[in-house]
Amino acid sequence: MHILHVTPYYPPTFAYGGIPRIVHGLSNALHKLQHRVSVLTTDVCDANRRVDRTIYRNESGVRVWSVPNISNRLAFKQQLYLPLLDQPYFDEIERTTPIDIIHLHGHRHLLNNLVLRWAKKKGIPYVFTANGTLRRHEQKVRTKWLWDKVISGSVPLNANACIAVSNADRNIHKEWGISPDRIYTIPNGLALDEFSHVPRKNDFKESLNIPTQTPLVVYLGRISPRKGVDILIQSFKILQQTSAHLVIAGSDMGGLKKAKELANQHPQIHFVDTIEGEERLALLHDADVLVYPSQHEIFGLVPFEALMMNTPVVVSDDCGCGEIIQQANAGKVVPYGDVKQLAQEIDELLSTPSLGRAMVERGRSYIQKHFAFDVVAQQHVDLYHKFHRL
Repeated sequence: MHILHVTPYYPPTFAYGGIPRIVHGLSNALHKLQHRVSVLTTDVCDANRRVDRTIYRNESGVRVWSVPNISNRLAFKQQLYLPLLDQPYFDEIERTTPIDIIHLHGHRHLLNNLVLRWAKKKGIPYVFTANGTLRRHEQKVRTKWLWDKVISGSVPLNANACIAVSNADRNIHKEWGISPDRIYTIPNGLALDEFSHVPRKNDFKESLNIPTQTPLVVYLGRISPRKGVDILIQSFKILQQTSAHLVIAGSDMGGLKKAKELANQHPQIHFVDTIEGEERLALLHDADVLVYPSQHEIFGLVPFEALMMNTPVVVSDDCGCGEIIQQANAGKVVPYGDVKQLAQEIDELLSTPSLGRAMVERGRSYIQKHFAFDVVAQQHVDLYHKFHRL
């Protein structure tokens, strides 16, 4: 089967959050299952750079086309992707093998519309994974409503299948008016081999001159208003473990200014930019507790990555990962916005390491069974076979 993934961002675009990691892992897993995999994306990288790669590249068997955007600044600051896409790209993707099915990732980007205009002429079916982009929240709510009304509201509604990654996500799809019989629940995957190498303990602490015996609380992810970083800072300030340090790592998506104002140059609160690879694993490994206090999150990869690095987690109940963490009994779940209870749960995990170790063990077992990319990829293949072009 020839599968075309369409995503506005693809690694090394890690500043854009989880979708690039998810599509990358799924593409590689599908290739290992002997399917032909192509990826159509744009050349965004981060706030200041475009991807420094050729328009076409072959990455371990996965064929990737990075279409130039008219403006990298509009793409990053306004989430407005204006890809210079024309017929020759499609001709090249299909040059040796016709596309059997298209998998769209993310909502409200013109790449979807341009691809579907071409796919309709060819009679190619498509499935759609919103990954948290369906709900009109946080910023530009009116603009999103208008965009759905005029430009792309039909994209999820006309999909052969919509993929939800949790029960919370499934409910959002229903609210959108998507028929339940076209909603399929498949969780996001994790590349478990990434966690086979454990960095040297205290590497990240030493890089920030944090004493090695000091308890470390960590937030890792994009810093936007709904991510709850402000709530975490307020909780951190009332911890009983007064010697603890807090690291907040991630790109600014509109919430950094408020977070820094609340931190007020606190000597034990550290802000770092987006980190990846070995540095990301080192931070998760050094953390004594990973906190994910987000709102309206349909999944959330970071808590599961932390569990794979043997770090206990505290998450909010208003997110998909909270739903899963609770089901697996793999961490602490607190009401979103409850500053006092969040502080209490962090304190308990810091003072009772055995409690965290038991939760981590349950979490790792659950992740290996349900979230390994080979498992998740096969679930996608089973779904593709229901609709692919014969």
